[in-house]
Amino acid sequence: MEEKNLTLPGSCTLDHDGCVVCSDAGVPVRVVSVEGDDALCEDGAGNRAEIAVDLVAPVRVGEVLLAHGGVAIGRVEEAEKK
Repeated sequence: MEEKNLTLPGSCTLDHDGCVVCSDAGVPVRVVSVEGDDALCEDGAGNRAEIAVDLVAPVRVGEVLLAHGGVAIGRVEEAEKK
């Protein structure tokens, strides 16, 4: 599978020091592993965090999601990742 760039113009990373919800922005993250309703995800800067994925289940390793406040709130479609 081809690796896609996870940084979007003006996007934050999982280690953002601001508001816990990253100033109301979704952070694009790639799924590294899945266990139950949680997934280990990595942002474009290489930061990793456990993200709740039950709102967008099922998810697969390699899939790109938008995370907001530690919860996956959507998927990044293929056309948006290019």
